[in-house]
Amino acid sequence: MGLDSVELLMQIEDEFKIKISDQDAQNISTVGDLANYIYQNSTFIFPNNCLKIRLLNSIKSALTVLEFPANLDLTNTVGEFLAKDDLKTTWKKLEETLNLKLPELNPQDLKVEKIEDVKIFGFNIIRIKPPILDMTFERLIECIGALNYQDFIDFDNITSFFEILIAVIGITHLKSGVDVDEIFTSSSFTYDLGID
Repeated sequence: MGLDSVELLMQIEDEFKIKISDQDAQNISTVGDLANYIYQNSTFIFPNNCLKIRLLNSIKSALTVLEFPANLDLTNTVGEFLAKDDLKTTWKKLEETLNLKLPELNPQDLKVEKIEDVKIFGFNIIRIKPPILDMTFERLIECIGALNYQDFIDFDNITSFFEILIAVIGITHLKSGVDVDEIFTSSSFTYDLGID
């Protein structure tokens, strides 16, 4: 384990008030592995998924205020509700209305043509981030939760796997500098996120 992964685990142990043995740490290779480990080694007073539903309802309310259709569910994509026309302004207004940090739009969101990965001999040399507009609202909620986890999570009263997941993604983002929309449960700390 390198310094980056030790620092990440120390932050996780600090926040969740748990101890991860060296042997257990060796078996944790993905964000999902870490979230599952914490989930299996935590006690829940009132297990629920209220935070995810509250965030979805907040997004629906914000879209209504901004005069966009709000009849969405977790499986809809962001692009089904927000057009590329003046997207930067709309995204900023959504962020202000929600009073939460949102993932940054990327060039894919702002261009009409699709940008492809750069490959040499079939290997990705430059991987292009997928557009936020292609993201489902479920994934957007994970990203918003991760960016704002310190405002949402009471580490003394964790109530759901979702809370653990967004905290792990948020802490990983802060420790690694990798954007939250590039951190998935399947992301390998070493190979995908560059944490040694």
